[in-house]
This record gives sequence, C-alpha cells and structure tokens, in this order.
Amino acid sequence: MGVVITNMPASETDFSPSAARLVDSLRDTGYSTEAAFADIIDNSIAAGATKIRIELLYLLGEVRVIFTDNGHGMTEQELVAGMRYGSPKRANPKSLGKFGMGLKTASTAFCERLVVISTRDGSIHSRAWDLGTIRDTDQWQLETPEKDDYLDDHEELEAFCSDSGSGSMIIWEKIDRLIHPGDEKRTIKQLEDLGQDLDAELSAVFARFLDHSEDSCPNVSISLSIGNGNETALHGWDPLCLKLNVNSEGIRVQRLKEKKITVQSGNGEDKYFTLSGSILPNKNDLTSQEEKDVRYTLDNQGLYIYREGRLIWHDGWPQRMYKKESKITRLRVVLNFDHELDDLFSIDFRKSRIIIPKSIRDELKTIIAPWRNHTLRSPAPQASGEQENRSSQRHRPADNAIIKQQGNTKNSEITIEGNKVLIRNKHNPTRTEVDGVHVYANSDVKVIEEDSLPGNVLWDAALDHEGNTCLQLGRSHPFFTRLYATCKDTPDAILALDMILWSLANAEFGTWSEKNKLVMKEFRQHVSDSLNYLSHELPDAEEH
Repeated sequence: MGVVITNMPASETDFSPSAARLVDSLRDTGYSTEAAFADIIDNSIAAGATKIRIELLYLLGEVRVIFTDNGHGMTEQELVAGMRYGSPKRANPKSLGKFGMGLKTASTAFCERLVVISTRDGSIHSRAWDLGTIRDTDQWQLETPEKDDYLDDHEELEAFCSDSGSGSMIIWEKIDRLIHPGDEKRTIKQLEDLGQDLDAELSAVFARFLDHSEDSCPNVSISLSIGNGNETALHGWDPLCLKLNVNSEGIRVQRLKEKKITVQSGNGEDKYFTLSGSILPNKNDLTSQEEKDVRYTLDNQGLYIYREGRLIWHDGWPQRMYKKESKITRLRVVLNFDHELDDLFSIDFRKSRIIIPKSIRDELKTIIAPWRNHTLRSPAPQASGEQENRSSQRHRPADNAIIKQQGNTKNSEITIEGNKVLIRNKHNPTRTEVDGVHVYANSDVKVIEEDSLPGNVLWDAALDHEGNTCLQLGRSHPFFTRLYATCKDTPDAILALDMILWSLANAEFGTWSEKNKLVMKEFRQHVSDSLNYLSHELPDAEEH
C-alpha cells in the first residue's frame, strides 16, 4: 500500500540533517593520517595526474598542507559538483576516487578549512569549505575565496601545471588534528616526523604507480616537501623485495608461485583474484642496509592487499587468520583484485578497510599454510660444490651481525699503513706496530676459514684493510671439523659459535700490549689444545 502525504507541517516533511552536526560527525570517520593523504592522491591519479607534490608548510605560526597535481583540472561547474559531499559518480569504475567522499572527509578529518583551486584551459576557479562558517549558519555554505588572498597559490599552481595547462591544488588550513600545538621548533620536528611516516607509507601504497613498471597502473611521480625545504621524490617499495635477487649470487628471496582463486561477483559471474608471495632471507643474511630496505620487522609480515594496483590494506594478518609471530616475519603474501570485487571485500570509502568472507579466508589459509610452515623451518646454508663458497655461506650471518654492531664493539684504534699494522688501546696508549697480523682486503667478510693456522690453533685474530677485527678459523683443527659438522643443519648455532670466537679475537686487540702479547698467544694455544682433546667426545663428522 502506498503512503499519501498531504499538507504536513514543514517540521515533519523536511528531515534534512543539521549541517553543523553532520559536518562534525564526518570528521570522525576513522581516517588515519596516512590514509587521508593517500585518499587525496587517489583523486589526483583519477584526474590523470602524472606529477603530484605534497607540501608540509609552517609559516608565521600556521601549518598548511598543500597537494598540487597536473591532472585534468576542473571547470567551475565541475569544481562545485566535486565539492559536494557525495559528488557525482565517476565514469570509470576502476577509479581510485570512486566514492565521492574522500576529498572532503579526508581533509576535514584534520583541518577546519579546505580550499580547492583548479585550472583548465586558462581559467582558474576556487571554492572552500570552512567548518566554522557551517557551524555558525548551520547551512552548507560553499565559499568562493578572494583571489587576492590566494594569489601566490594561483601562481604556484600555474607554474606546476605549465606542461599540461591544467591541474588542481588542495589546501588544508586551520589544521587542528594533524600535529600537537607547540613552538616553532617542536612544530617543525613534528612535520619532519610526519614526512618520514608519509614517505614510508605512500611509497608502499602507490609503489606500482611510482616504479613505472606495471602496464595496468599509470606512471606517476610523487614528491614531498617539508618546511619549504627541498623536494624529495618518493620511490616505490615492494613488500616481496624481489630486487634482492638482482645482481645477487643465487636466489636470496624465494618467490612463491602465484595462485588464482575463483569467486562469484555480485551478479553471479565467475571472477578471480590472485595470491602470490615471497620468503625473505633470514635476518642474519641481510646487511644493515638490506634489513632497512626490506623493512624487516614484525609489523611488516603478513598479507598485502591491492585493489587495481593500489595497496589498500597491510596490517599483518586479517582477523581470525594468523597472529603476528617473529618466526614468520620473513613471509610476505600479496593479494590482488580489481574493482569488480569491491562489494565482495566490502571496501569502504576510506579504502583502508576490507572484510574477507569466511569461505575465502578459509581458502586463503589452505594456500598460505604450506608457505607458513616452510618459513617456520630454519633455512639451511646454500649448497655449493666449492669449499670456499660453502664456508662463505656458512659464516655470512656472522659477517652481517658483526658489521651491524661494529660501532659498539670497537675496543682499539688500528690503522693500516702500507705493510704496517699500528695499534692503540687503553693498555697501549701510544701507536705501536704489531707483527704477524694477517690483513684481508674484503671489509665485508669478518669470519674466514683457512686450511690451517700456525700451531694448528682453532682461531686467530686478523684484520680487514680498514683496521676492523676479523676471525680466522683453522679447518685442520679437530674441534672445527666435528663441531661445524654437528651444527651444519643449525645455522643459529654456527652464528653463535662464530660470535664467541670473533669476540675472543676482538678482545685480543682490545688488551694487546708489548708486555702481554705473548700471554695472548699462549692463551689461544692452550684453549686450542684443550679443545683438541675435548673434540673426541663429539660425534665424528661422517656421522652427520
């Protein structure tokens, strides 16, 4: 039965929400800082921008954030329509800015005034939402800013878009939620910290747009400027870290074969998404720089979900799937889907939340389980027919660990001058020449196996060409043969042993003097002799 409305009072026919109440409610939709910035960039990419600049500015006590792009720009009519909450639907369903809410809600989540300036075909237009005005009038009053008040911004936009002749500028003013109030020094420090966080996040979110290697994603350049400083270009970051395999000896990152998962879309058609992944090298097989580059932390393990090439979720493992565990930090899994599965994954307008249906979550666990179990097993050293290659692989974790802590373990000042080794430490306050110390040319190797050492000792102290401690190991010593055979399937045990013996070698340089140098030598010989006898209590090498 239909309902007929006849001459009802205005108070009962007009249920338009209070503008003042609603605009404040929309500020609390749950945007994180990084998600808000990403949402603005989504709109620039949707507008065909190939160049985007983000500025975090502090001038005369005011913080401003400015996004500038060289996209298609907007006519005045399009600008007014775009400023509407729930703006017209974009023609391209793949668009990253598809919900008509992001520009406004992402901006006002952190500022009280949003200004948009856009240019196309030589015409420039601007509009602004000021939350203070909306509260005072309780009406959606869209403002047209005075051109003279934004003259510098107009010129900046036109200069930025000189190559395309079109583009847009988004300005956040009256910022009240982005940083905490403070003096100039504190404010600038907060902006610098924010810039670092944004660099890390946006380089991951838009990696496939930034690296210019994927045909399905347009090529985009994004730069970041903090406090009127130099612009820094963002570089894409791939969680699978396959670049570690480039110019490397052997395969360091194990790539997991891509799987296709078929599902039904909302209209009943069969669609699919893909699942792939990688297993990173053990932490001890990474240099300090590599560890930083791959972002080797507990927080970065797990599932990375991409929609149309844009990273939308990466918070470990989805709920009720797995917990974050240090043992599986090396496992990274990538899920790719397109816009046709937006409803299946319940994408919200912030594009930072997804819901994976239970049936799909169970299928994901079935596929990921073998990858996870493989990661839980300790990696064995890579096999090689060459003894030298085996030994370098065996001690690589120790090499990396020693280099990482080199600054903290330095206990003497050693310089190499031609064929001379000069040492100074707290027991030897003047630089004194040391005889009989082997110097290696490669500063990246700290543990070196030799066929035998003088006196058939187990270890000896050596140096690299920069004067840093190296450890020599004698393969002919019985303890070496039996112990390393016993531990050959336990890389962590080899690492621990290398650390102990290297520390003994390092201690020799820290305590060396003309008076005690013979004592150091005798100490090493006595320990090696004792281990010679004790090694007989270990299993024979061939038993392993």
